[in-house]
Amino acid sequence: MITKSIQENQLVLDRTEPFSQGNHVWLQKLDIAKIAQKYSTPLYITNQTRLLENFRKFANLLDGENNVYLPVKTSPCLATYKVLAEQGCGADCASLREVQLAHLAGIPTARLSYYSPAPDLDLAVSLLQGGGSVIIDSASKLAALEEIIGQTPFSGKLFLRVNSPLYNSYLSKADYQKHTSHGALTSQFGFPSEEVISLLSSTKLPFSGLHSHVGTQMDNVEIFQESLDALHELCEVIHAITDHKIDVLNLGGGLGIAACKEDSFPSIAELSNALKPKFKSEFTYKMEPGNALFGNATALLTKVITRKSTRGKGWAIVDVGSNQLMKVTLAGFSQEVLLADGTSLPREGADSIAGPLCFAGDVILPETNLTGVEEGDLLLLPNVGAYCRAISNRFNGQAEPGTLMVEEDREIGLVYTSEDSHWEPVIQSYRPQRLNATDEPLEMLSEQQVDKLRSFYLHKQCADDTYSFHDFTKVSSEGYEMTVKVDSPVSFISAPLVTRIISDATVAAVVDSLGHDEKEMSVWGSRFNVSLNSILRSNRPHLLRIYLTPRLNLPQSKKREFIAYWQFGEGDSHGNILVVV
Repeated sequence: MITKSIQENQLVLDRTEPFSQGNHVWLQKLDIAKIAQKYSTPLYITNQTRLLENFRKFANLLDGENNVYLPVKTSPCLATYKVLAEQGCGADCASLREVQLAHLAGIPTARLSYYSPAPDLDLAVSLLQGGGSVIIDSASKLAALEEIIGQTPFSGKLFLRVNSPLYNSYLSKADYQKHTSHGALTSQFGFPSEEVISLLSSTKLPFSGLHSHVGTQMDNVEIFQESLDALHELCEVIHAITDHKIDVLNLGGGLGIAACKEDSFPSIAELSNALKPKFKSEFTYKMEPGNALFGNATALLTKVITRKSTRGKGWAIVDVGSNQLMKVTLAGFSQEVLLADGTSLPREGADSIAGPLCFAGDVILPETNLTGVEEGDLLLLPNVGAYCRAISNRFNGQAEPGTLMVEEDREIGLVYTSEDSHWEPVIQSYRPQRLNATDEPLEMLSEQQVDKLRSFYLHKQCADDTYSFHDFTKVSSEGYEMTVKVDSPVSFISAPLVTRIISDATVAAVVDSLGHDEKEMSVWGSRFNVSLNSILRSNRPHLLRIYLTPRLNLPQSKKREFIAYWQFGEGDSHGNILVVV
């Protein structure tokens, strides 16, 4: 294929949007000190208003909300997914788990797109049969997919990911680009454009879309224009030579955002001005924006834990580092750091800001001036909505921070609590019984000994526990509230009784949500998460809230899976159940 000349893609416009303190005005509207005192640090703060503004700009570019696909890999946060799902957004997924997360947020299979360089073909088939989109870029995987599907028709769309030789690339060079040049000529992603006709001529599976992804954190619009031109030209040849009818073009994502004053990136509006005049009526256009959709909608609130000096070099050690900011400390992305009043710390000086981890590379801001910065001071790290939480880790036992959702100057609420260390995989996935083999003689306890050791309540009294539901109310399409009255011979509500109560209420909620007047099917709980962080007193009423997610698994499955989130009492008792119907 011949790529059109770069000169054809030049536009007379201001391509770049310089870094502006105005991007952070919303942070200055918040009472940061009060938020830190209420929720502790580190803490993600996500601006729902900014997220929706970004989304609507892309929806305007693509002439429809359904043509914007959030990349699940960018920021694994069900709260933000749900906000966008309610607007009609689709999702770009790379695994079964990402498909499940999209479903949990309420994004149907028909609005899912699946691509992986190492695809799960069973998942691909299920998605195609359920109306989803699948992107292929390997001849061997296409052959295997064709063997599985055979002549069976499917309602979804099959895309070919194309790697076109492009003249354009990044305008400015940066260390991180070795990690983000997904559209490079010899990249592991995409099928060479000059081999596309041969591939499509060899398959009986109907392709209806082409996909391209130029890279991440792109700093110019010309590369998107050139990629679009290459797809248009390729479609002309495909339609002339093969029987495939391409009617959807997915341009991927890649538009970058400014991280510091030295950065300049095109705005979403400028990308729109560059691409829309090139759109053709015979195609539907889709995109998968990551940084430009999520990035500037989230900041990370942190606190200075230690101030020290090492032979004249000043250090501020904060309570978050490479556990959340690996792209900054290891991949070379720039990171601005703000004081609590919104003032940007300089990027020059003899001092540095580091995270709390035990390795020398945990440095967030290598050069700055920390004059006036003291222990206990709050700092803000803006533009961390993309590829921070997504590639986080638990090094040195660091837990995942919580997330506060705000609406410009107003708190909506905590949509994620900070991670409970008890639920970490290193604890939950451990199987200690595998290591318990011993040659020591066994010690058998007598029934009399056990009777003295066991709980009299659990053995005898709990049989007298009773409870009843009152004012059982469906407060939304997904939420239920009720008052629970508990009578017990003891003064507290035990964990087994809590499990009974929430299980029973969940069964009733699930049956009602499925449109049934009475329970006529099996409803199972296969995973239980119960956190009781305070004592629930018996013999008094308590409020119980239940939230049911959309269906978790694919519609072809005979079983239906949901997650029921619950909150009992004042909120310190909470958890979730994986429900199977």
